[in-house]
Amino acid sequence: MCDTIVVTKENCRGGQTIFGKASDRAVNEPQPFVYVPAYNHLAGSKVKCTYIEVEQVAHTHAMILSKPSWIWGAEIGVNEYGLCIGNESVFSKEMNVTEQALLGMDIVRLALERSKTAQEAVEVMGKLMERYGQGGNASFDTVFHYDNAYMIVDEKEAWHFETAGKHFWAAKKVSGAYSISNYLSINYPDRMHEDLIANAQEKGYPIEGNFDFAKAYVDWESPINRSGLLRRCCSYQMANKPGRDFTEEDMIGALRAHYSNDPWTDGDSCVCMHAKNPAQPEDVTCQTCNTMIAVCRGRDTVMWGPGMAVTCVAPFQPFWFDAYSKKQVFPYEEMEAAIEQWIRREGINRAIVDGRIPVKEYQKDMQEMEKRWFIQVRAVGESQQERQTLCDSIADEAEAFFDKWLSYASKTEAKPMGSEDFQAFWKKKNSELGKDRRMAL
Repeated sequence: MCDTIVVTKENCRGGQTIFGKASDRAVNEPQPFVYVPAYNHLAGSKVKCTYIEVEQVAHTHAMILSKPSWIWGAEIGVNEYGLCIGNESVFSKEMNVTEQALLGMDIVRLALERSKTAQEAVEVMGKLMERYGQGGNASFDTVFHYDNAYMIVDEKEAWHFETAGKHFWAAKKVSGAYSISNYLSINYPDRMHEDLIANAQEKGYPIEGNFDFAKAYVDWESPINRSGLLRRCCSYQMANKPGRDFTEEDMIGALRAHYSNDPWTDGDSCVCMHAKNPAQPEDVTCQTCNTMIAVCRGRDTVMWGPGMAVTCVAPFQPFWFDAYSKKQVFPYEEMEAAIEQWIRREGINRAIVDGRIPVKEYQKDMQEMEKRWFIQVRAVGESQQERQTLCDSIADEAEAFFDKWLSYASKTEAKPMGSEDFQAFWKKKNSELGKDRRMAL
């Protein structure tokens, strides 16, 4: 489960589009930031994605990805041209649960490395769906199949792209404040698979008047659809800030949103997802594993992200394509170190659940630190050296912050949250954390 938000430039204080996504996955699944450089490839070569090979292109663009460690693709990414893409699980009547093909995360990465603009990415993704299709188990520690929806954003425009089954797709250009979650929500597409309507007619899906993609293809029997509908309503409301005054801080606030008095152990699904009571099976194995926002300025796009799970306790650090700390964004060949850093930071979440870190005091400390970082980023010049110095300084401050609170936790008696079932769930997950080191490169 995930949520993705875009607020286009006419609604933003700085006049630049802001993209953001929370990626919700299995609680023990590392999802660090990695940098993938641009490459030139040999003619006729292929690239191995998570399950299948696809034809390689002559040149692939540089990317910064928020990448589940075992998956070739990415949940969230930005390329060197400032193109941003994030995906969501959605559930249609056509879902492919038998054949291995491209995972939605593979399609995110393939589109980022092969496109310069949002419109070009829509074309690339449509062709990938039609030629190779989507399918395969997308879960780290269980079996979970789904279709995918995507937000595709550059400095000039934004597109919503949704899929149904192995090959069908639809896309719609959007503007203003817009969000997507875990259910099909494109009603009247601007572009679509040429056989999309004919297939719906053949299968007897509801078609009345103008073709409504979501109405025809959504599978309301999936309980996750209802959770996604609730979260989308809430994130959309938060993105619609009055006065066209939306900022980066507002995007982070939207991605940290809770709609429960007790987001840690119970309650309805939130944009900032916490693994909850085992009595709620759709929630229990899922938490926000990483988050990313981007202020879309083409090749000068600035990104913010924590590189850790549970957004409400995860400080957002800044980075650019030409300036980032290697303690935050890892070279692609250093995936093992990236996994170690994600697991280390996950210690904060586990200590809070265990009652060894006072969450309100921790959050106050974190938010004061973030405020300083926003002031520093807005004051920094365009010099690569100046930005690199700032990123390194902020990374050192972040590491000292984590050291302080992890040290505090190590000296504090545990007072675990929640019920006995909740505590047993986390005890099991803690014993398994870091044991699965599968890596896809």
